[in-house]
Amino acid sequence: MLNYHRMQGGITMVKSINPPPNCQGQLYTVKAGDTLYLIGQRFGLTAQQIMKANQQIRNPNVIYVGQVICIPTAPQPDGQLKVLSLRFLTETGQPLPIDNGAVQLAPRVIVRATFNRPVSHAYFFLEPTGTETCELARLIGVDCPSAVTGVAETLWQVPPGTLGRVYIIACINSVCTKYGDQLVVSNF
Repeated sequence: MLNYHRMQGGITMVKSINPPPNCQGQLYTVKAGDTLYLIGQRFGLTAQQIMKANQQIRNPNVIYVGQVICIPTAPQPDGQLKVLSLRFLTETGQPLPIDNGAVQLAPRVIVRATFNRPVSHAYFFLEPTGTETCELARLIGVDCPSAVTGVAETLWQVPPGTLGRVYIIACINSVCTKYGDQLVVSNF
């Protein structure tokens, strides 16, 4: 469908493609630089899976900024919740440096986990190095993300001299999984 929009200096034709009426997943608005491949990677899907959920897309190489598409729920062959990534970011969203396998922490850190499907609760923990026991783990944050995203995050006020391993426990209702053991260190 073509929509005509009045703009300064005349009428401009803008391609407007409606999302599928029955999206079994979540709606996503295409941004500059997006491709079906990159969108698929972000959500743990293939470009073909996204195409199948979006019959209005005729060519996988042609999508438009502002276009709303359906991101289908990722198939789970074994039905298990999986953490796709655990990232440590500055407050402006930049990745923190890693030295000898340890994330170099700043005084305030965004800890972000991406899952293969939406979670109801995510608990972020620090287990101090040398303890090797969960009884000494400290809760560093909790997130109850919206039911449509597979992302949870917390802003962590890092204590000086922190050294340990961060892990996350994520739940869908009463079914939980543990992921992590990323070594972290603060040098401030």
